[in-house]
Amino acid sequence: MIVKVVPAPVAEENTASAIGLDRLIEAAAKDPSREPELFQTLLGATMYAHSPIDDKSERLRLVMFKSPDDGSYVVPVFTDKAKAEFAARGKMRLVEGTGREMLEITRGATVMINPNDARCTLYPEEISELLATGVVAPVRKHQVREGEAQYFKLPKVPPVLARAMKKALPDIRSVELAYVMGLKWQEAERPDSLMIVLGGCQDRAEREVRALVTALYRTFQELDQAVDVIHFDGRQAKPEWIRRLGLIPVYRRRLGQPTPVSKLN
Repeated sequence: MIVKVVPAPVAEENTASAIGLDRLIEAAAKDPSREPELFQTLLGATMYAHSPIDDKSERLRLVMFKSPDDGSYVVPVFTDKAKAEFAARGKMRLVEGTGREMLEITRGATVMINPNDARCTLYPEEISELLATGVVAPVRKHQVREGEAQYFKLPKVPPVLARAMKKALPDIRSVELAYVMGLKWQEAERPDSLMIVLGGCQDRAEREVRALVTALYRTFQELDQAVDVIHFDGRQAKPEWIRRLGLIPVYRRRLGQPTPVSKLN
């Protein structure tokens, strides 16, 4: 899987209110550059979640379910009361709050917005960043076609990127290895870009990539250079081109290296 980091544009005034929140979610699913506008709107929008109808606890408990994407547990949150009521089917009670309030009370969990429609998933790292800065690093998936670009070994990994990766990756505990290489594109006018290569858990590939992108987003902006991220299964043999290029890991998890239990459980 390859994820490209895309720049965040300035949102136009009143755009979100003009097209509606649901249409904005659909637009952002097709065009990641709309994500900053979407998430800013979500923070102030009225949202709905589910709580057990017979819950007598003094503490609020929200219902979770298994994600159809990777089987992990997520908290479903809805942008529309009718959608939340339909999903509840009379078996759960509705909890109402702003998007910011919903994300605050679900800290540490993965949230799936409108799971029955054009769903949008936010991982804990992204939620923390959104609440702190109002921004989630926008990404989009894409495939590099054969012959479109050539991998090459960098004379030197940019120090600012190497330092940031070594700081961020210990907290993403299912990542075992990380490399950085260059991409030379066939299009003459397209400048060379950087490629981060992560070796980790295949079942958590998307979350590992998005956690790293979230942690390094400011570093990417500082580099002022396009950065892609590709993932391979760390339990399998390394891709042949890693050995062929003679890439040296920027990061390798040490045996027994301690990691916070709250990260990527």
